[in-house]
Amino acid sequence: MNKGKNKKKLTYFDCLGFCTGQIIGSGIFVLTGVVIGFTGHGTPYAFIVSAFYALVVMLPSAVLASTIPASGAGFSYVKKLLGDKAGFMYLFMFVLTQLLIATFAKGFGSYFVSLFPTFNENTIAIGVLILCTAINLIGLKTSAKAQKTMVGLLIVSLLAFVIFGLPQVEWSNLAITTANIMPNGFKEFIHGAILLSFAAGGARYVAENGEEIEEPGKTIPKAMITSTLGACALYALLGIVASSVLPIEEVAFKNLTLVAQNIFPPWLYVFFVVGGAMFALLTTLNGTLSWVTRGLQAAAKEGWLPDAFAKENKGGTPVLLLGFFFIVGIVPIITGLDLKTIADMGIGFDQLCEGILIVAAFKLPKKYPEAFKNAPFTFKESTFYILLTTCIFLRFGSAYVELAELESKLYIAVAIAVYIIIAYMFTYIGYRNVTDKKLKSREIQLEENMR
Repeated sequence: MNKGKNKKKLTYFDCLGFCTGQIIGSGIFVLTGVVIGFTGHGTPYAFIVSAFYALVVMLPSAVLASTIPASGAGFSYVKKLLGDKAGFMYLFMFVLTQLLIATFAKGFGSYFVSLFPTFNENTIAIGVLILCTAINLIGLKTSAKAQKTMVGLLIVSLLAFVIFGLPQVEWSNLAITTANIMPNGFKEFIHGAILLSFAAGGARYVAENGEEIEEPGKTIPKAMITSTLGACALYALLGIVASSVLPIEEVAFKNLTLVAQNIFPPWLYVFFVVGGAMFALLTTLNGTLSWVTRGLQAAAKEGWLPDAFAKENKGGTPVLLLGFFFIVGIVPIITGLDLKTIADMGIGFDQLCEGILIVAAFKLPKKYPEAFKNAPFTFKESTFYILLTTCIFLRFGSAYVELAELESKLYIAVAIAVYIIIAYMFTYIGYRNVTDKKLKSREIQLEENMR
């Protein structure tokens, strides 16, 4: 009997819970204060814009998942539609997005120091990154039950923040005037909305589990859209409290603890910081390190990287790749980069990475015409191309806005250019290895068939 057929698949409500957990996570605790620094009292409006942005750029992923559902969605789609080399280049770009690992560690450090101010934020950030790496090294992974508990605590924490905060809001601060909601200009308002779209866009990751979902063509798009709208409604209320209780100059580029201290009694403040923010950041960091290695590990097994990178220890962890991502996370911390710079870099590269996926989607109607036409969630071909063109403009335009904010642009541009050259070299060398492996595999198969 085929065990795969009997394997219980994820339902719509399972996917809705997954999407909600991906959206309502650590990003909101890390990025809200940064965005207040850009948009001031316009923060709740930036949340609303980010929700619509996230929904629009999510639609191509929903169509891809509906047409050709596959696990490891991003890499799988690019590989299927643009070829093996493009798939590996996509993975190389994906590595750059994981600079965001540092934001989780630094975010945890900032909330920890709010309770224990004698400690150094960067020291705590490095310590928690080492801790989570060690946990993953011995194969201890967060259980599904713990993840559901985390989401529950997060929702309770954020609802408490909204409920206790709304009565203390200065509502005149929400006046819809250009000077009020865009105090630093239109560009900085858009900059803030793009940053928030990272926190609002987590539902797209449900497509990574496409093969394990019941009726993925219907379930994935429905779960994506419902969870994004619901979570962003909560986020907009949170943005009102975060930006309109205390003066902007006090909360700009700061975490949420200043406002929380002002609106909560002491015991609830501690719950918010520990049970909400710190637990969310710790679990997100640990969870990220548990899955982030898998794409490159699969590439190593195919021959794109040396075989040593695919090897696992007794706990099932690819040690070399885990060490590599530990370095990716710790370098921004020890070099003294601030949270804003790390977020701009990580989210800018994430926009580029997702842009590659949209480029791949242009091939979908021609390469899989019947599947595209009969997909439960799809568009007319002409409408789909208009959508993709719009999304490419949004993705690459967003990447420009994020990366243009960085200081030392020439230095960073040179570093990126060097990285792309190295990526191309690895792709060229790796492709030869992949081809050789495929040929050897076919020869072995032929020999077995001839016996």
